Amino acid sequence: MIALNGPTTGEGDEAEYNRWYNQEHKPDLESVDGTVSVRRFKTVWQNRIDKPYISVTEIEADSPEQIMAEMGKKAAQFSDKIDRTTSIALLGVELDTSIE
Repeated sequence: MIALNGPTTGEGDEAEYNRWYNQEHKPDLESVDGTVSVRRFKTVWQNRIDKPYISVTEIEADSPEQIMAEMGKKAAQFSDKIDRTTSIALLGVELDTSIE
């Protein structure tokens, strides 16, 4: 899963957003069965999407729907410092590159 998001724009919001993400949200995501890793990145270049942070959560599961439902239960407490109005989340399945 790839998430593109960032903080709200008030004074001190970015520091609180990063504290929440690193100390609360990331451990919540990591607690979901099937989560292999959660990595965060600071955006250094973008094309048409104005999001300062990228999160990549590697998942191994037979049912994407099931793991997303579990994430919805375990990692659904959001800080008021995340700008959820423009956050983007994508879930993909790895392609078998041997297919022509």
